[in-house]
Amino acid sequence: MLLAAGVPGRAQVLEHERFSDARTLSQRPDLGVQRQAGEVRRVPDPLGGGREVHRFAAGPKGRAGKDRVGKAALIVPFATLRPGDHLAVRAEVMIPEGAPRNSVHLMDIECKHCGQRGNPGLRLYLRDGRLRIDRKKIGGRHAWAYDRTPRLAPGRWVEIVWSLRLGLEGDPTLSIVTLDGRTVLRNRGRNLPDLPPDRAGVDRLQIGVTANSNPGEAVVYLRGLELTRQRADR
Repeated sequence: MLLAAGVPGRAQVLEHERFSDARTLSQRPDLGVQRQAGEVRRVPDPLGGGREVHRFAAGPKGRAGKDRVGKAALIVPFATLRPGDHLAVRAEVMIPEGAPRNSVHLMDIECKHCGQRGNPGLRLYLRDGRLRIDRKKIGGRHAWAYDRTPRLAPGRWVEIVWSLRLGLEGDPTLSIVTLDGRTVLRNRGRNLPDLPPDRAGVDRLQIGVTANSNPGEAVVYLRGLELTRQRADR
């Protein structure tokens, strides 16, 4: 998988990883698991087909302690990407009928080794079924959102692709999100922590239910996952 069309700049592909099911993803030696009032399991595809998928179930806000949100996610680390580099994540996800599609975070692209508390980064989440990008952890004043985009349909597999050209204020950044091949978000602006260029970066993906702010349990299934990292020509 190459980065989405429209991402500017030439780049050298450093790594392309494709995991077709939960079994192959679980074989990644450095794969981590995050649980906070949550559960991560490998189960048969609930819609059939014989593939093994990951099931993430995160409890409601407050179950793990006052004001603490439920979490159930995988942590996929990678070599640090800096301003000008590219990252693309393609995921097949499914939210079952009856599970919340509001205030559910699906992906975090973070920096664990930037020297800041809280692992700052971008978060892709659902608000009323629509995908948004939360920039609060990197100091963004507002989310990137379009209120006319289609809602994520429950009870079926959908494809989400998140492509980023990384950068700081004034850099030619770009963030593109597609849902089943249709562009639902396309924004420019700083998408890395506000740090000097030699420290600003991202080095891991969290995927699943990275945060659940609902009064009830949130459930997400993950089937296929692809990551492409590219180093910009310098």
